[in-house]
Amino acid sequence: MTKIKKGFAMSLLWLCLAGLAGPLWAQDPPEKDASEVVQLLKEQNSNLSRDLRRIQREIAALRADLDKPGMKDVFAGIGYIFGLFGVAAFVAARRK
Repeated sequence: MTKIKKGFAMSLLWLCLAGLAGPLWAQDPPEKDASEVVQLLKEQNSNLSRDLRRIQREIAALRADLDKPGMKDVFAGIGYIFGLFGVAAFVAARRK
């Protein structure tokens, strides 16, 4: 047994022997009507759905922003055009 498991087992044994674990396990859960639980679950479900829709909208907005060309792409395109014109000028100069 590892030290952690052995320590946990020993502490659990001491709790059981001392009688402290009995009251902890014997507690009854608070009783609520089923309608209260159902209402709480519906409320949590609607909150989660609202948060999920908000996150999906944010992800869609981020994807739309990524699809747009940025300054780096614009300068790369301009450099590409200048490069093509430079190659064409070089070839034209070599022919003469």
